[in-house]
Amino acid sequence: MFIELVDSLRCLTPHEETWLVASVSEMSGRHIIDGTLGCPICRRSYPVRDGVGIFTADGSRPNLTNAGLATEERVMRAAALLGLTDAGGIVVLGDTWADCADALAELGPAHVVTLDFAANDAGPQGVSSLAVDDALPFAAGTLRGVALGGRTATPALVSNAAERLRSRGRLVAPAVVSLPEGVTELARDADDWVAERAVIASTPVTLRLGRR
Repeated sequence: MFIELVDSLRCLTPHEETWLVASVSEMSGRHIIDGTLGCPICRRSYPVRDGVGIFTADGSRPNLTNAGLATEERVMRAAALLGLTDAGGIVVLGDTWADCADALAELGPAHVVTLDFAANDAGPQGVSSLAVDDALPFAAGTLRGVALGGRTATPALVSNAAERLRSRGRLVAPAVVSLPEGVTELARDADDWVAERAVIASTPVTLRLGRR
């Protein structure tokens, strides 16, 4: 798991939001290979094993497989659906979309995260892998885009992903999956639909008159 991703991860237990604290046992370059991410509020911990951050409810690591290598056509489709026209942001990829991770990382997102795949030590620095159940360990309004398919496109995870998108963030899911609340459909074909998160209003700022 790319160490710079840690700043964007959050505890899954409902409480006041805070960063997780990393205790690292083994590093490879800028990737955490073995360690623990801890919540300073509730003391819940999330292990990192073989480069994978484990955010499952029981802390167990599922049987992980290696992501494949997508065709150029598949990568271009992913980039277009997710709106990756400029650099920056965090993109999350599930199921077969994870095959595009390395190629998409080269296009400029700050981080690319695959779900339930083994870590790729030979991949780009900005690619990480997380094991999850039905929730993504990110704060609401932080993700640039999420593409889910097959086993990862459960109603719970699709809905949770929509809540974690930033303003105008993109969500991609199979055409047979229902559109969650909080996003507007942009397009669909026989395979997938792509939706966009509405603009999220910023927190009002209190203005005070200064003394003259």
